[in-house]
Amino acid sequence: MAVPAVPGAEGAAMVSFDVSSFNWIAIVLAGVSAWIIGAIWFSPPVFGRRWMAALGLKQEQLGNPAPGFVAALVISFIGATFLRWVIGVAGATSVGDGIEVALIIWFAFILLPSAPGLLFTKQSSTAFALTQVQHAIAMSAMGIVLTAYR
Repeated sequence: MAVPAVPGAEGAAMVSFDVSSFNWIAIVLAGVSAWIIGAIWFSPPVFGRRWMAALGLKQEQLGNPAPGFVAALVISFIGATFLRWVIGVAGATSVGDGIEVALIIWFAFILLPSAPGLLFTKQSSTAFALTQVQHAIAMSAMGIVLTAYR
């Protein structure tokens, strides 16, 4: 589906979601890299215990982690696909550009929309910070992979 680059501009350049030029191996690698970063980040020896304590949870309360791991991997693949598209639209070609685009997306579409929840629900600022830093690192890793292996 093509969308006018400038709303209301007739004959303007179109932005489309053409995936034919995507490097699908890079997308899979980017998704897996984000998933691995999350798995390590939230493992009990790294930040998992601190994150669970900040949320008032115990390991026993979480149950079987397998469905969550599968869902996280699928979500990472979808995120990597869309990030690849944004990187292409932005014209990012270097690893630095990929990190920049990824961090802009994280800031505008992950951090900012999540912040009101922190303010209104009075959830743990520690858990929020741990989650957001992990998201920023994972997004940066995807940006690196997707620009390095276009």
